[in-house]
Amino acid sequence: MIRRLYLTGTRVPHRSALPLATRLAEYRPAPDGALPGAACAGTDPDLFHPGPDEDAEVTEEVTAAAWWAERRAKMICAGCPVRLMCLDGALKRHEKHGILGGLTAAERDALHQRRLRAAARTRRALGGAA
Repeated sequence: MIRRLYLTGTRVPHRSALPLATRLAEYRPAPDGALPGAACAGTDPDLFHPGPDEDAEVTEEVTAAAWWAERRAKMICAGCPVRLMCLDGALKRHEKHGILGGLTAAERDALHQRRLRAAARTRRALGGAA
């Protein structure tokens, strides 16, 4: 018999009250690439692709709205339990658009370049070819 521990006075178990194996299974990627337990599940996907429309005139208000949309998406990602798995997937797929894993495409490119430089430094330090 499996017993689940619940925090007193709650209708739904808190993630910290679930056994570790159950918590890890909840965050295993699905075959279609979806990440169960993601904070963005059920939100508008357009939120994670901010920016003005191609035909919209770029004004200060449009730029401010795009900046705020980016901040909202990053706020959702900041509290996501699968953020690092999402970021890793985006880096592996070389995603060129949108906010994934809490980073914009430019920020992901910079992170990728830093990782490449760090790997090259490590190879040089170990005496391998650069």
